[in-house]
Formats: sequence, C-alpha cells, structure tokens
Amino acid sequence: MAWEKGYRKVLLQLDSTTAINILSSHDHTEHRYRNLVLQFQGLIQRNWEVRISHIYREGNKVADFLANTGHSVSIGYHVFESSDSGLTYWILYDVLGISQTRLI
Repeated sequence: MAWEKGYRKVLLQLDSTTAINILSSHDHTEHRYRNLVLQFQGLIQRNWEVRISHIYREGNKVADFLANTGHSVSIGYHVFESSDSGLTYWILYDVLGISQTRLI
C-alpha cells in the first residue's frame, strides 16, 4: 500500500525480533514460511528506502488495535479509516507519545 501511494521512505516497525531476524536473513531454505518471507523481501528490496526497527507492542497502540481487530474480520485485505471505531483514539495516543508500563 505504501508503494502504491508513492511513499519511498518507509519506517517498518515490528514488535517481533524474530520476524526482524527472518526478514534480515538471506537463508530461508528450511523456513516453513519461505515463500511468504521471500515475497516480503521482494517488496522491501524495491527501489525505495525501507528501514526495519523493533518497537515494543506498548509503543504502537494503533498496530496493537489493528492486530486485535484483525481477529474479528474475515481473512483478506482490509483498509481501516481513522474514523473507524476506536482507531482515532489510538492514533492520538501514539502521536502524543503516551506510554504504558510494560508488564513482564
């Protein structure tokens, strides 16, 4: 979606260091999601700047909200507008940098 909208500098923040390591690796001969990983890498290697970094789930409430919402929708491609229920609140939460204590 970012590519199609013309963005050429993208910061991809993931809350999974495992996913970051898999995407950064070049050896996927034995990985069970090899085809999916290669598709992601193909997208990342287009003529644009994609920086991948780790972020704790608590630091990205919008992503957390969307991930939880994803459990209640059908499989497929979905676009959520910021006016969707609850999303505007979490966007503001992230913009203001409101943090939450991480429970371990």
